[in-house]
Amino acid sequence: MTALHLSAIAYVHGERRPIAELSGRLDPELLDPASGLSWYRADDRDIWRLAAAAAAHTVEAAAEPPDLLVYVTENDHGSSDSLSRLVCELGLPAIRYLRVSGHDCGNLGPALHLAAQALASGEHHRVLLLLADRVLDGDRSQADTLSVVSDGAAACLVTVEDPGPDGVRFAVHGVSTVTGAVAGAGGAAGDRILATVALAVAGTEEIARRTGRAVEDFDHLLFPNYRTVAQQFLCSAMGVPLDRLLVGPVAEFGHCFSADSLVSLAHCADRGEIRPGAHVLAFGDGPSSWSSLAVERLG
Repeated sequence: MTALHLSAIAYVHGERRPIAELSGRLDPELLDPASGLSWYRADDRDIWRLAAAAAAHTVEAAAEPPDLLVYVTENDHGSSDSLSRLVCELGLPAIRYLRVSGHDCGNLGPALHLAAQALASGEHHRVLLLLADRVLDGDRSQADTLSVVSDGAAACLVTVEDPGPDGVRFAVHGVSTVTGAVAGAGGAAGDRILATVALAVAGTEEIARRTGRAVEDFDHLLFPNYRTVAQQFLCSAMGVPLDRLLVGPVAEFGHCFSADSLVSLAHCADRGEIRPGAHVLAFGDGPSSWSSLAVERLG
């Protein structure tokens, strides 16, 4: 894979609301303080406007304007019109653009694969990656009671060269996405969870092969913003000591679709929980896929 760097990371979320107000609509396990969940974020703006709000910060921070926009969303069903509005809102009316979807909350890995291929082609040099979504049907309980779902967006600049030295930056040492359609089939919750664990194990084996670094050699493991016990279960299933588990801002933001990993990397770096030189293995999963992202904080 072409070497990648992530910089100018920005994110926005909707209005902060206590999950207690969802009592009767969320599984009691999610409302239990032991879940680690406290707040969720709600926003009634169009999804493309959420994307534009995050992207504006990234474009402003970039030394040069991007030449390709990759828009990652599952729930923006009018994305053809949205993309036209989005690029005009950002002052980039002539930029090329693409949409990525199909992996639900696991779209970050496939989107980075696409960005890497675009950069390797030599036709593009600066990819603006946008991940934006919100709940449309009012149901904020994630499948298998993993988390409460929030509305928001994240953005970053993806390049081959390190744009440093200003700001939080990450070098991407590997991206892998493994799929297994059986994992997305129906069945009992327990069967789906076991299928997810199998994908997670296969995904960590694949990222270890790509990077030459065993999963236990990473300083931190960073899962999506699932309730704490689910993160601990997945960490143990991978055979990694729990002291490597870095819990992202699950209490503050809840689970924001495929934006979680990017938000958590930036948030934890800003708080000093990910220090320069630290190696992090971040994850994202969809109904039938598991993506792993091996990064090193540069600054």
